[in-house]
Amino acid sequence: MSIDSHQELQSFHQFIGQQLGSGQAPLTPEEALEAWRLQHRSPEEYAEDVQAIREALADMEAGDTGRPWEEFDREFRKRHNLD
Repeated sequence: MSIDSHQELQSFHQFIGQQLGSGQAPLTPEEALEAWRLQHRSPEEYAEDVQAIREALADMEAGDTGRPWEEFDREFRKRHNLD
């Protein structure tokens, strides 16, 4: 096991301990891993997120108001057979 993997596992172990001791509703193992990954993104992933936010802000400044919630909700429900 490489040092990076060892450190990463130690970090995840500490994160799980904090989650278990927090008194909040317990997460499933999958939810815990997803939460940890969100907090430990790579520099590349972080840069992609920052770029996407900048592009969205530029779109807003240019007058793009996005889609109305009702339209999105209707299409989402139809696409996922939720109606």
